Amino acid sequence: MGTTPGSHLPCGRAVSGGECWVCAQPAAAGCSGARFPHARGWGRSPRRARGRYQRGKRAAQRRSPGPRRGAASSCPRGGERVGAARGGHAHVTAHTPSPPSGPAPCCVNARSAAATWGRAAVRRLCVGLRMPRGSGKGRKERDAGTEEEEAAAAEAVGTLEAAVREARRRAAPSVRDFRYNKQRARLVSRGSELKEGAECILYWMFRDQRVQDNWAFLYAQRLALKQELPLRVCFCLVPSFLDATIRHYGFMLRGLQEVAKECAELDIPFHLLLGSPKDVLPGFVVKHSVGGLVTDFCPLRVPRQWVEEVRDRLPEDVPFAQVDAHNIVPCWVTSSKQEYSARTIRAKIHSQLQEFLTEFPPVVRHPHPPPNPPEPIAWDACYSSLQVDRTVTEVTWATPGTAAGLAMLQSFIAERLKSFGSQRNDPNKAALSNLSPWFHFGQVSTQRAILEVQKHRHTYKESVDAFVEEAVVRRELAENFCYYNENYDSVRGAYDWAQSTLKLHAKDKRPFLYELPQLEQATTHDPLWNAAQLQMVREGKMHGFLRMYWAKKILEWTRSPEEALQFAIYLNDRYELDGMDPNGYVGCLWSICGIHDQGWKERDVFGKIRYMNYAGCKRKFDVDQFERRYAHCK
Repeated sequence: MGTTPGSHLPCGRAVSGGECWVCAQPAAAGCSGARFPHARGWGRSPRRARGRYQRGKRAAQRRSPGPRRGAASSCPRGGERVGAARGGHAHVTAHTPSPPSGPAPCCVNARSAAATWGRAAVRRLCVGLRMPRGSGKGRKERDAGTEEEEAAAAEAVGTLEAAVREARRRAAPSVRDFRYNKQRARLVSRGSELKEGAECILYWMFRDQRVQDNWAFLYAQRLALKQELPLRVCFCLVPSFLDATIRHYGFMLRGLQEVAKECAELDIPFHLLLGSPKDVLPGFVVKHSVGGLVTDFCPLRVPRQWVEEVRDRLPEDVPFAQVDAHNIVPCWVTSSKQEYSARTIRAKIHSQLQEFLTEFPPVVRHPHPPPNPPEPIAWDACYSSLQVDRTVTEVTWATPGTAAGLAMLQSFIAERLKSFGSQRNDPNKAALSNLSPWFHFGQVSTQRAILEVQKHRHTYKESVDAFVEEAVVRRELAENFCYYNENYDSVRGAYDWAQSTLKLHAKDKRPFLYELPQLEQATTHDPLWNAAQLQMVREGKMHGFLRMYWAKKILEWTRSPEEALQFAIYLNDRYELDGMDPNGYVGCLWSICGIHDQGWKERDVFGKIRYMNYAGCKRKFDVDQFERRYAHCK
């Protein structure tokens, strides 16, 4: 039986031109490549797939008698004999190729029953058989193949920045030629018509502090190009913000310097306005005859208040639009309500990724420059004028700016992505992406990171899937919670069952009670908790696996859930480089108030909130090794 172009082999590969891709011989010649032995690990496949495999195998044997399971079969391509041993382990031994005999077919049509033979398992045999331990030659060949794949991946990553520029160029010459998804934007003002006689379009940047891969920036340039107007960018620098310290402001200002430089290269003026947005932005709009205002999106209370205050003070003839450039699927598109857990939002996000997870067009040199250049920015003076705590020093491991963020993404893909799936919960292993500071300040787009990481899914499927779950589903779940729950930083924002069980156990006896200074200085009786706190204080980050342990112990060592949440949020926002972020608030509420979790076994102090102890951490990783790393930091 011959094959037609486009039909499939039992291994799942397509046949082109009537040639078998397994043996590289015409199908008319025939070979035994269509009959593969029982694959290693097949017993772990779904029951339905096993049934299809057995039925297809019996059907093929009725059509063409050949070697049964466990017998040897020859393949004229590679000079190897494939057989299946009694436990399903495949063995390969060299043999002299023998010409095919008789009219036994090599391949079967895609409609035949044999085409449904457990392709997932058989494909593993087509790619490369697993050699039994002790087969030195086969192991060396397999290891060499793995090394070649990793070297090729590293070489590809080495040109990440150039590849990203080329990908943008292929998407469209500019945003004007790009099919922009207007669901990313929404109108904030009452009027929608651009002001007549306008002299420019203004992009008010505050959360997404980058030029490229920025849907809000692109939307503003799109409006400016259509109206043939200059484009301006401004940033309102407030002297203080919540619990932010010089650690946060220093990272942000150095990133903004890179933004200003890149804007100048594109003939787009960048303005740094000193003061609250409601005080400085409306006057700037009037002074420069702005025809339309575009800003980005943040679900937190203070930035949302900024947007409302600016909207109320803008001239009525200036339309005001907001673009969610931080999430892949816009927060208001993903869901119209607060989602209960990752289980309820996961399908809503994945069902829309095909529409929103697209390549970015480039922000190009603007063809309509303003008549006058912007005033030079005194960066050092701005840095000195900040009214923030300067005792929390800046970190040295994270260099601010988009270029440094892309370099961190490059190193993650080349060095750590392969172990992310299996070792991300071990604080002693270098397996994390370390991208959270750049994500938080918007210096690197999460969408760009996903686009680049997904290119390696065929090599590191487990790691890529885990990264997408954390960077997309879990992160956008936190955005959803903070957007639809105004009490995102309070116990009042917890579910009713959590509030009631915490209240019921509020007067339980605590074995240890600590004040905020003791926690801040890491002087508790628990060396693991102290090490986690010291890591956060010194490095501006804490390993993700330890964050829940850290916050749950604060609940155990304080007088009430309200006090525990207050301490946890304060410490997180003060020392974490990605503090004051939806992920941080949801992380604290998940640990202390059971947000996005379910009720567990009743316990003292915790009630039905999930419990996590020292022994549980010790089962996951070498606790002593982590403690020793920070023992000298006190």
